[in-house]
Amino acid sequence: MKNPYKNSFHIEPVKGLLNDPNGLIQFKGKYYFFHQWNRFETNHEYKEWGLFTSKDLVKWENQGSAILPDVEDDKNGIYSGSSIEKDGTMYLFYTGNSKKQGKRKSYQKMAYSEDGRTFVKKKQVIETPTGYTEHHRDPKVWKKNGKWWMIVGAQTKSNVGAITLFESSDLVKWQYQGEFYSDIALDQVCECPDVFSLSNDVDILTVCPQKRTLIEEMDLPISSYAGYLVGKIDYQQKKFVELEKLRKLDYGFDFYAPQTFEDDKGRRILTAWMSRMEEREEISCPTAKEGYLHCLTMPRELKWKKGHLYQVPLKEYEVLRIDKREYREDCLLIKNQNNTYEMIINFNASIGDFSMTLNSERNSISYRKGRLEISRINWATGENESREVQLDSLYKLHIFNDSSAVEVFINDGEYVFSMRAFSSDCNRDVYYQNLGHNGSVMFYNY
Repeated sequence: MKNPYKNSFHIEPVKGLLNDPNGLIQFKGKYYFFHQWNRFETNHEYKEWGLFTSKDLVKWENQGSAILPDVEDDKNGIYSGSSIEKDGTMYLFYTGNSKKQGKRKSYQKMAYSEDGRTFVKKKQVIETPTGYTEHHRDPKVWKKNGKWWMIVGAQTKSNVGAITLFESSDLVKWQYQGEFYSDIALDQVCECPDVFSLSNDVDILTVCPQKRTLIEEMDLPISSYAGYLVGKIDYQQKKFVELEKLRKLDYGFDFYAPQTFEDDKGRRILTAWMSRMEEREEISCPTAKEGYLHCLTMPRELKWKKGHLYQVPLKEYEVLRIDKREYREDCLLIKNQNNTYEMIINFNASIGDFSMTLNSERNSISYRKGRLEISRINWATGENESREVQLDSLYKLHIFNDSSAVEVFINDGEYVFSMRAFSSDCNRDVYYQNLGHNGSVMFYNY
């Protein structure tokens, strides 16, 4: 029987468990999205890097394995990292996880490739600096002022999340430069840091704070999320200077470990792991019966406007539209049997209360008195759960609905909600109420 949860335009594995996107890069005219992967089971006991490639960011080819845990200093897992290009060669930076008698040791490692398919590991490694635990991982590398820089997520020995900084002139020998950033807002560990600039005025530092005890391998209940800090990199002091407090990157249920890269059009593009499920949610996830777990979000373009980080759907996705319907009724049931579609809802300036349901009423969106709420039925508990955000106004909703993934862009990307949503019902009708005078709904099948 056909798998009703198989996504059409979200990257997901044929088998096994996919998590963090890694090494995002455009290399020799092709897009490379590496990812952490357990190709054997739907659990987190094994980690390698898998690879998907694309010519257009919409249609992806699964290239299978890229980097395997096959040497002593990464034998217990190829953890997250990043990619850069130098002189026609791709360089991958990742964390090697190695355990002896159950004790973790982390190494920041590098591999290179001339063709994007064969990856050769360098022997040189970066060991964890003094003052930090072995939760030291996820290197992100960039070039500035003629030098190469690397930040790594960390945990101090006083149990505070932090980010360390390294510098290199040749990508091989790295010197520790001290602590790039640390704050109690990073909880006990910072994972998957990234830093970039979208304007001359500010730099953006994305982080994934995580609650974790100092006892080896003892995790607290899942509380991780992805956020961003607005500030400036001080290359003289070699610090990130925070100008504003931590903000959320995504207001939905399933968004973690984001990473960005710049393409040849000058766009800063982000994608993330479309999950941060609790253990019971992973075990009971409907796709586990099909032999695979998780997916990535759609790639999004980042923009800095009005002191806020906007996330915008890529124009490339417009090629998926196969027909178009427009509705202007104040309330309407849109009959639909298609799992995959796109909706653009434009409101006028005087919108009051608005509500809609989709995916066999397993998802709902409502707006009332400045509060936008998005909900779903949790597949593990059967209970309704919701997330919300306060808005100054609501003038647009842009919804992408895949077979088991929903992404909602609010006010041209001012806020985004990402979530997995599972329904085996072939009825995918959409019902909305109180569109308002002069409002419109554009509905595109995929």
